Amino acid sequence: MHLQNQHLLSEPGTWLTQSEFTDADGRVSKASGETVISIDESHLTNSSWVNIDDKKLTNDYDITRIDERRYEYVSRNPALGLQKGIFNIDRNRIYSKFSIENSAFNGYEVIVRRGNCCYAEGALYDDNVLINTWTCIMEKV
Repeated sequence: MHLQNQHLLSEPGTWLTQSEFTDADGRVSKASGETVISIDESHLTNSSWVNIDDKKLTNDYDITRIDERRYEYVSRNPALGLQKGIFNIDRNRIYSKFSIENSAFNGYEVIVRRGNCCYAEGALYDDNVLINTWTCIMEKV
């Protein structure tokens, strides 16, 4: 795979994360964590955790590759519930759209990979009301 076409889900690996979460009132919280990508044919897992405000939050994704440009996922996030979404791939970019089961929560994330770093930005909404936004820098270990 050509380097410019590598994205976060291109290969297995461990990534260290540094994030900022901004709530709807503009309060910023910093967080650090880890993401581990495992690949087995067309099935992938992404086991992630982050420490924010002295709390450890986890997000465990089960991902199915539909084709080279589309993946579907289910994520167990104890803080929010069952998250379902899609990843659309464009070269080194992943566009994610998701919703939280049995709620009006929904959101998106864009992850751009440049070499051994990924840069993510996203937002979480309750219907059309902004809950928070985030940015994240991920460095491959």
